[in-house]
Amino acid sequence: GLVLFGAEGSRTTPFWTEVFNVGTVTISGQSVVVIAAALLLIGALWLYFDRTLSGKALRATAVNRRGARLVGIGTVQAGRLAFLLASIIGTLCGVLIAPITTIYYDSGFLMGLKGFVGAIIGGLASYPLAAGGALLVGLLEAYSSFYASALKEVIVFTLIIPVLLWRSIVHPQVEEEEA
Repeated sequence: GLVLFGAEGSRTTPFWTEVFNVGTVTISGQSVVVIAAALLLIGALWLYFDRTLSGKALRATAVNRRGARLVGIGTVQAGRLAFLLASIIGTLCGVLIAPITTIYYDSGFLMGLKGFVGAIIGGLASYPLAAGGALLVGLLEAYSSFYASALKEVIVFTLIIPVLLWRSIVHPQVEEEEA
């Protein structure tokens, strides 16, 4: 990526250049577009996974691949569909975030790790909870960059440890039986 794109970052023009002042807070139009797209995407994914046959098949494959295969779900096609959905969502996120922050060749790695921390905090089971976990990670990073800017990534990634410990105590691992 460094050879192909170069070391200097890239920033695109925003979709909406309007700026809103709410009291002492300034909100850019692009941030409003990102929030609206996130809410629409959460709703669309909920409808897809809860109301369509292919969404239910994808969920069943994620829960138990062998069981899904036994009831006639094509697990290879479900895997392809999962990668297709992930690539579409990743592309949409990249297009929406590029006007807000400068994107470098390795920016996705750190953003992906922070997204993973947010999803773990949300529980990996619910889109609204995962979005809430991502908001918590974002707020924690913003406040920690104000108080200890050199340690903001350490603070964010350390947050995952108590969450995983708590989850392992509340939900102990259950071994699956092999038939």
